[in-house]
Amino acid sequence: MESLKAPKILKVYQLMKMSTKNGLNFSASGVIPPGSNYVGAGIYTTLQEAEHNRTLEMLRDTDEAYNSYHVFELEFPNPAYRE
Repeated sequence: MESLKAPKILKVYQLMKMSTKNGLNFSASGVIPPGSNYVGAGIYTTLQEAEHNRTLEMLRDTDEAYNSYHVFELEFPNPAYRE
């Protein structure tokens, strides 16, 4: 049996809110999902979590005519990766 190798790249998903009500504003959006590891404001470890929270944000948004929500995939080099 061999241990799993660390991946070369780590992927996270950022949920951003774009508002055009008072100019153009971008902000991190979303909540900390229960039972998951907290990564940062609006950052999720899976695309499914990010999409789920985008849906929740859209449902509770009272200014939906001015706001839109976008999910971005971010890639970072894994500091634990060794060739």
